[in-house]
Amino acid sequence: MLSLTVKAGDYITIGDNVVIQMLKVGDVCRVAIDAPREMAIERAKVHEQRAETPECIRRLREKYGN
Repeated sequence: MLSLTVKAGDYITIGDNVVIQMLKVGDVCRVAIDAPREMAIERAKVHEQRAETPECIRRLREKYGN
C-alpha cells in the first residue's frame, strides 16, 4: 500500500485513466475521483456492509487504531 501526504489541489493518478484530487482539507476531506464509469467506487461503510473489510485496511486499523 502506498501512503501519501497531499495538499488541497494535489492529485494522484492510478494508471492512465483514474485521477484522485484533494479538494479541501479540514475536519472532513473532500476528494474528486475521475474514473471510468464501469469502475465501482464505494465509501468504506457501503463496501463493508456488503463485503469484508479489505486486508490492507485491516492492517492499517491495527497499526493506527482507526
